[in-house]
Amino acid sequence: HDVKTEPELIPIDSSQSIPGNVEERARLDISARGLWGPFQKTMFNVRIFHPNADSYKDRDIKSVYTQHENIKKREYEQRVIQVEKCSFTPLVYSTSGGMAPQAQAFHRKIAELVAEKT
Repeated sequence: HDVKTEPELIPIDSSQSIPGNVEERARLDISARGLWGPFQKTMFNVRIFHPNADSYKDRDIKSVYTQHENIKKREYEQRVIQVEKCSFTPLVYSTSGGMAPQAQAFHRKIAELVAEKT
């Protein structure tokens, strides 16, 4: 499935107007083919946060997961879609063992793919 760790992103031409991370040597955490569709490349960025941190004490945990997913999407999604021509999935986890919705979908899909092979 062509799994790679820390794949370097294609450099952006100065004429391209892409929101988010436009650094020349930007990298994501993982890339793989065939997860969401046959031969479709997906890039992933992982974030782990501590839900008991003072900055989250008065917030609903679902909103914290959503916040972290949205931060990753703003940072990378448009660049991955427009320049890399593939999909992007943020993988957000908490130190207490929880997962954001897209990470849950990722794990469900991995389980399905493993079940199909056995």
